[in-house]
Amino acid sequence: MSARTLASSLLVLLMVAATASAADMTPGLLVRLYDIGVDVPSLPELAPDQKPNVVLVVPTLDLRSDRRDFEPLENRFLTEVVGVLTVDKAGTYRFRLLSDDGSKLWLDRKLLIDNDGLHGPTPKDSEPIDLIAGPHKLHVWHLQAGGGAQLTLQWQAPGAAGDKWDAIPAALLSHAADASKETASGQKKIIPPLRRGKPGDGLPVGKSHPGYAPAGSAPFGDENLNSWPTDGRLRVIGEPLTPTNANFLGWLPADVGKLINPAVANWAGAPERGAGVLVQGGAGGEAMRVYLDGGSYGIRACAFRLGRESAQALRETGTIIFEMLAVRAMSNGFEIEFTKPLDKRVGWDPESYYIEQWPFDVAKSVGPHRDGVVYPVKSASVSPDRKKVFLEIPDLKISHVVYIRLLPPCISEDGELPWSTEAWYTLNAIPTDRKGEVLTPPAPEKQNFLTDEEKQQGWKLLFDGQTPRGWHVYKKDVSPAGWQVKDGCLVRAAPAGDIATDEDFQDFELSLEWRISPGGNSGVMYRVTEDHGAPYETGPEYQILDNGEHPDGRDPLTSAASCYALYAPPRDVTVPVGFFNKARIVVQGNHVEHWLSGVKVVEYELHSPEWDALVKASKFSKMPDYGTRPKGKIDLQDHGDKVWFRNIKIRTKN
Repeated sequence: MSARTLASSLLVLLMVAATASAADMTPGLLVRLYDIGVDVPSLPELAPDQKPNVVLVVPTLDLRSDRRDFEPLENRFLTEVVGVLTVDKAGTYRFRLLSDDGSKLWLDRKLLIDNDGLHGPTPKDSEPIDLIAGPHKLHVWHLQAGGGAQLTLQWQAPGAAGDKWDAIPAALLSHAADASKETASGQKKIIPPLRRGKPGDGLPVGKSHPGYAPAGSAPFGDENLNSWPTDGRLRVIGEPLTPTNANFLGWLPADVGKLINPAVANWAGAPERGAGVLVQGGAGGEAMRVYLDGGSYGIRACAFRLGRESAQALRETGTIIFEMLAVRAMSNGFEIEFTKPLDKRVGWDPESYYIEQWPFDVAKSVGPHRDGVVYPVKSASVSPDRKKVFLEIPDLKISHVVYIRLLPPCISEDGELPWSTEAWYTLNAIPTDRKGEVLTPPAPEKQNFLTDEEKQQGWKLLFDGQTPRGWHVYKKDVSPAGWQVKDGCLVRAAPAGDIATDEDFQDFELSLEWRISPGGNSGVMYRVTEDHGAPYETGPEYQILDNGEHPDGRDPLTSAASCYALYAPPRDVTVPVGFFNKARIVVQGNHVEHWLSGVKVVEYELHSPEWDALVKASKFSKMPDYGTRPKGKIDLQDHGDKVWFRNIKIRTKN
């Protein structure tokens, strides 16, 4: 039997087993509404074990706020739709999900349509899908942020005209008769979504892996697995992992799929295998690479994003790119092995690694699900060859899929960013014979001091590296509690508001180093006075931004080092996210300069005809005192994201 045939058979068996018999079903789809009460940019996850505010049963899925279908909820809520679609004729189908705002559709646990995000009534169509006659599990999530709301599901049955979309007949839709319809009032807790960065960092890679090429043969069948060479690295391709299918890679052949399935607690079949690559198509064309972590405690699997690969055998090309090669469980954490040595500056910071553990329950057939708990890394130790990092994690849990995310800065010694930043490890047992070694990190370089030359030139520190002395919360005579001093940095670590210097400055040269979190936003404002509601009503801003991930980075006028919304740098000279950028702001009378990484990127004259015209055409036209103060405070912006400042020093010109 071929791998594809066997995989299809497995999917059918899983589908039938997961679907209740017709006698246990009742007509209509079950709709649950959850009041989340907060603004979110995309579909969040609900914390487990929460009852909905409202439960409805609808004959077919077509809900609209103008018909008051979602009442009493209006905004900031989630809609969950569950049920079974019983197809009466096998064939090729297409589905359309029309929603305002975001929505997603799963069929038989496979993500079929992703129409997420904030938008008006927008249709999104699935690729054609072959369905057998019989029951198919249907699941929809929908977000309503503000304004109108709509959630409509349509399909094209076999033989339908290409532009004709119909409501799914009510006779084909049902839900479990014993499904809970309990409700509970109150706002529901959500789990913040995982960050979606660039391709390969929270998103599919979107291109083929250069380390592999088609092998020129048909897909491997099960008979090939036992004959693969052994080098400790089994590479298997399956569908993308999500919190609901991380342990149910049903597209994999049985002999491989069960290695990843946590239902198999101690698989003891063939030895570790490697060198060969088995490819099976995944949702959206993405493929996964699987590393088998063997040991006396059994064989476990860790999956990584591979790329956009077709369903065929692959061979290694010999091209080595920077990525995680393997993840191994230890008794006290995990070891990550990279294909290339790390840059000497990175790897040691425990905050450069993000860990969640997703529980599952095999007995109840409950797949991995996020619970919102983040597990801090106690220490990170880089091996002498800089190709391995041991993460000390005190609270490992069995029967969990461990989600490991590399955070910036992560870069190879030759300046290469990782191909993918994510790993999913199914942990059914914690090794007792492998313990990671905690190493002493190298001594950090001295920060926050003045050289003798700087002292002679009139520089003085605005931050001593130990306390926030000299700073206060904007318009409040209090120390900034949410701004913390850590590792010689002034860090916006929790909601706190902007902070301003106690002292006023007129003409000056300000020098500082800043580091922004992935997708983060902050800023430095000058000549700020505290007689308005916000610092930006008086002080122009030197923008601090992750240009690559934050939406403001798409417009040079709002990119890093710009004079926010008025003057744009000619090019992006930021260093990779996670490293410190060196900034200078020079203010002399009406003349202002913005410097970044030793390059003067912006220069302008306050109150010049050009300045006045730009301000008049911007949002600052409604702020009559913007940029008018002859002197004021230096302000560090709290824009809701984590940001680090160090070596903040100033010398006055007057």
